[in-house]
This record gives sequence, C-alpha cells and structure tokens, in this order.
Amino acid sequence: MTGTRPPYGRVWVWTVSALLLGFAFTGCSTGESPRNVDALTLEALNDPDGSLRAEEVHLRLAALDTLDGERPNLGSLSDAVWIRVSGWQGAPRQARIVLDNPTIDSIEAVVMDGPRVLMRTPSGAAFGRTEDLIPTFSLPLNEAHDLWFRIRSTKPLVLPFTLTQEQRVESLRDNRNLAVALYTGIVLAILIYNCFLAFSTGQQAYFSYVLVVLTVGLVQWGFNGYDRLIWGHVPWLARNGLTMTGAASGLAALTFAREFLEVRRYTPGWNRVINGLLMVYASAMVAAAAGFPIVAYNLVNLGALSAPAMLALSLISWRRGNSPALWFFVAWLIFLIAVTMQALRDFGVLAFTQFTALFLPVGTVLEMLLLSFALGDRINLLKRSSDAANAKALAVSLENERIVKQQNAELEERVARRTKDLATANSDLSRTLGELQGAQDQLIQTEKLASLGQMTAGIAHELNNPINYVQSNATSLRRDLEELIEIVDAHVDALAALVEGASGADDLAEAARQKARQLDLSFLKEESRQLIAGILEGADRTARIVGGLRVFGRMDGDKPVEASLSDLLEASITVLGDRARSRARIEVDLPEDVPALYCQSGKLSQVFMNIIVNAVQATEGRWSDAEERLVRVELDRALDGDGKAHSVIVRVRDNGIGMDEETQQRLFDPFFTTKEIGKGTGLGLSIVKGILDDHGADIRVESEMGEGTTFVLTFPLDIMSNPNSEAA
Repeated sequence: MTGTRPPYGRVWVWTVSALLLGFAFTGCSTGESPRNVDALTLEALNDPDGSLRAEEVHLRLAALDTLDGERPNLGSLSDAVWIRVSGWQGAPRQARIVLDNPTIDSIEAVVMDGPRVLMRTPSGAAFGRTEDLIPTFSLPLNEAHDLWFRIRSTKPLVLPFTLTQEQRVESLRDNRNLAVALYTGIVLAILIYNCFLAFSTGQQAYFSYVLVVLTVGLVQWGFNGYDRLIWGHVPWLARNGLTMTGAASGLAALTFAREFLEVRRYTPGWNRVINGLLMVYASAMVAAAAGFPIVAYNLVNLGALSAPAMLALSLISWRRGNSPALWFFVAWLIFLIAVTMQALRDFGVLAFTQFTALFLPVGTVLEMLLLSFALGDRINLLKRSSDAANAKALAVSLENERIVKQQNAELEERVARRTKDLATANSDLSRTLGELQGAQDQLIQTEKLASLGQMTAGIAHELNNPINYVQSNATSLRRDLEELIEIVDAHVDALAALVEGASGADDLAEAARQKARQLDLSFLKEESRQLIAGILEGADRTARIVGGLRVFGRMDGDKPVEASLSDLLEASITVLGDRARSRARIEVDLPEDVPALYCQSGKLSQVFMNIIVNAVQATEGRWSDAEERLVRVELDRALDGDGKAHSVIVRVRDNGIGMDEETQQRLFDPFFTTKEIGKGTGLGLSIVKGILDDHGADIRVESEMGEGTTFVLTFPLDIMSNPNSEAA
C-alpha cells in the first residue's frame, strides 16, 4: 500500500508509556503488599453439604488439612470450607487479619472457645457491603480462643490471608480506590471517545467496540469487588455479577472481532469457530440464570479459549490482506500476556505485590487503546478506498457525459431532419385532402344526383386503400416519433444531471441507454423511413384521384360523437371488403335496439377492423378452404337486476387455431406477434388496447388451442353515454 503512513505508531507508544508511568507511580505509592506482622497458619476442613455448624467444628480437628503458601488456591468448590487461622497469637491488638479476595461470595469469621461461639462477623460479596471490598477482621480478645472462617464461593477459592497493621489496611483501601478510580477514568475516556466516533461515522464496528470497552471495564470492577456499587443490593447479582459480565465481555469481544476482522470476507471458515465460542458464553449466562454458578464460571473460563483463537484468526486475516488485523493481533497478544501473568500471580508463581496486580488492568487498557487506534486505521483505509473509487467513478462519468453529448447531437440532427420530412408530407397530404373535400362538395351540389352518386361510390372504393394506408402509416409514424422523443428526452435529462453533478446522474444515463435499447432505436429509424415513404406514395396516389368521396363513418378525430356500434361494425366489415369476406365467412348479429354511445367513431372503427382481420387470419392458419373459416360478429346488451342495460358488449368469434396461455398473457404487449417476420409488427392489438382504455372499455380474450378465439369488448353505458365524461 502506498501513501503516507498514519502516525498511530508514535501515538500509541507515547500513550502506553504514559500509562505505564502512571500505574508504576500508583504501584510505588501503595508500596509492596501489606507487611505481615507474623506468618499465619491455615488449616482447611471441607463441609460438602454446608450443614456443619460452628459448634461442631472442634469435633473435626482430625480432618483438618494444612494449606501451604501465602495464597492457597483451592480451585472451584461447591462445598463450604472451614478455615482455622492460627499464628496470630502475640500480635498487637491493633493488628487485623485481611483476606484480600473481593470475589468470595460469603465469609463468616467465628471466634470459638471450645464448642462455644463467642463472636460472628459476616462479610463477602453476598452481603453487598461496599465497605468490605477488602474483608478485614479483628483478632480475638483471648489468645486461647480459636479463629475460624466459614467460606463459600462460586469462583476459584484463593485465600490470601495476611496479618496486617491496622493503619496499613486503611492505606491499602485508599490506594486501591485511587487505582480503580484512575482505571475507571481511562476506561470512561475511551468509552466516550468511541461512542462519539460510533455515532459520527455510523460504523458497526465502533458500536460493537463500545460494548467491548464497557463490559471489560465492568469485569475489572468485578475482580476488585467494586461491582457491588452497582448491584450490591441484589444478592443474586452480587454473587453472579462477575460471571455475567465476563460472559457479556466475551460475547461483545467475539462480535467485535467478527465485524472488525471482516471474517465473512477474509476467513469465512472461522465464522463457525466464533459461533461456537459465542454459544459457550451464552450457555454460561443460561447456567448462571438456572442456578449453576460454578458451571457458569467454568464455561466463562472455557470461553477464554477465544483469546488464542482470535490471535490465530487475526494473523491469518492479516496475511490474507486485511492490514488492520495486525493491530488486533498486537492488542490481543498484550491482553493474553496480561491474563497469563494474572493467573501466574493467583497460583503463586509470581509474587503477590501491588506491581504484579497491575498486569491485568494495564493489559486491558493497552488492549482498548490499541483497538481504538486499529479502528481509526481501518476508517482511514476505508476512506482512501472510497476516494479512489470516487475518482474512478468521476472519470467514468465524464466519459459517459462526452458519449451522451455526442449521441444527443446526432439524435437531435436526425429528429430535426425527419420532422422536416414529415411536415412536408403532412402539408402535401392536407392539400390533397382539401382538394378532395372541395371536389366532394361540388359533386353534392350537382343536379345529377344518380350519376354523381355512382361516381362517388366508385371514388370511395378507389380511395379506400390509399387513405387507409396513409392513415395507418401516419398513426404508426406518430407513435414512432413519440418514442423517438422519449429517447431524446431521456438523454437530455441524463445530460443535464451529469452536467449539474446531481445525484442519480449515472442512473439517468443508464436509464436513457436502456430506453434506447428497449424502444429499439434502429428499428424506429428504419420504420420511420418506410412510413414516410408510404405516406408520400399514398398522398401522391390520392392526389391523382379525380372525383368525389363517400364518407366512411364520422371521422371527427378526438371529438366524441354519438354513434351506433351496429353501424360502426357494419361499416368496418364493408370497408374491409375483399380482405375479409373473400377469405372467410363473416356472420353478423347486430340488434337495432342497442343504445348508441358517445365515442371517437373513427378510432373504434380501427379497433373493430383490426380484431376482425386478426380473426380472419387466425382461421387461415387452421383451414385451407375459405368456406370452413368462420368469423362471427355479435352485438348485445348487459342488463342489471332491474332489467336496465348498463353496458354494450361486442363479441368477435373465430374458429381459428386458438392461443395458448403464454400468448394470451402477452397478447397486448407492444411488438409481440406470432406472425411470420414481415407479416406483422405486433402493434395492432397494443393500439387496440390503448383506444379501448381511452374509452373506459374492457377487452377480454377467451381462447383454446385448436378450437378458436373470442374477443369480448365491454363498453359501460354510464361512462360512454355522457359526452362530458373523462373518457369523452
């Protein structure tokens, strides 16, 4: 990786040095461990079921076992243990016996005179008294008395009994409070700093790391008994708080490790290991809640295997290219060393001094600081990667902008040229139609009505094909121009967004390209040329026609007129002429009592002709003999419960080849056709659907392969009979 190396190395070195000096100063100020006035002798007596009373312990003296070492470690026991302490005789009255283990659940000091109990002094976490963070006991008044301690604990039973001067006890408490306060202040500073970064950056790793700092700090409080300040009034938490915070700390640390080391990306196989360790910690919490505190504590210790596992995981992740993983490796290595030193101290391998007591808190603080720096380094890496990606995206965007500008200029030039050609063609067609209209008006005024009527019929027959051809081409050309304009508008919008640097500009550019591909720009260009050529040919042919024109229907454009669907259907079949009747038998059932509708008669005629022609073509695909081909056109009314017509229904049935389910679903899609190439554009039924939607009408298709097809068109009278309705 190139670029300037972040200055985290020097930062953490100076920070670590400052912490070491601070803790060293604290350790020096507290001095060595409390000075013993004299050595004590400890003898242990197990009480498996916890039923042994103080009055009975003198009867079990033969079962006493002498404990060796200054810090005897009895391990995890579910039994109660009676400890007889001797060797205090001859000590000054102000001396005190100190049991420097704040994690013990309950301690009861009992002064005995033979079988008689002279005094009981309870202490320990179960009693929740914050003044007993360092359990301290006065000496018996009579040196002939026996001093016993009844002890129970769900954690490893370490017994660092010492005989200490009274003033040293107070000094020890003050120094420990100072050390814990210093540790708490550092943890709070790290916690607040990372909370700020978590909410500022929104990075998930920071949020999980905040939980790590919080739970690790609570665990250290628990080791020193200060968790009683939080939940000492709840006996269950007072006994199980250290186990629960230890399990929570493991869960938080593993969750953070999975997020920070990007396990799913770099080391996916390790995800199972992390899940297994998470289950161990979760089981510890369940065991504690179910009343198995020793099992819970041992499960937490088993979960400590996550430390070497995370070391291996971070090293593998670093070797696979995750550079921040090296920070994680160093942090966890320091933490593991600190935990190891703490364990050696508890088992008596290392001397029990205030300096060795600093290993674990210093190790956890160093771990927190290094992981904080690691998170900062990770954020910097993400930022550099993001900057590189943004630069690359900007270069691509500029290139796309250049391409779009070039294509847009070419497209505008083509559209302008075609628009000019279309305007010329439309002008010629309008002039020709005007001349034809004038000729028709003159024929109507002539006195020779019979002759002129026959001439008009002939002219109408001659003009039928070219006019329909011109009208069809003009309609299709208008649709093509609208789609071309859509493409142009899409590219213009994308270009404007790119120039302004608006968000989503790339999406607009991609949408413009998709629009060009979706509407098939090449096809539109070629079809437009053909349509313009067809319009010019039809206009030229129409201009040469001399005579009159028999008006087919009322072609009033978009203006709604009152029209009879029966008349429109008859006119449509008549206009089709040889295209229909010579190729199939057409039967009609058109009652006269069907109500008229307000509609665009010309467009509905186009709908009927399109459906009838399709029906005829469908019969040709099944029958070779025209007499066997049948198309039936029916007109009917739909009545409500009162016998009043509420809609008009048109049915066009054929005995053609029919359609499968897939074809029926795509029937009205633009450009979808089942005809051979060159025999259909796939736009006819799409246009039909659009016209019917404009009229508020519904179209339904009933078809079966090999049986035929029925188109059912329903026109609601409550809409179509109102000339001021939206459909009108």
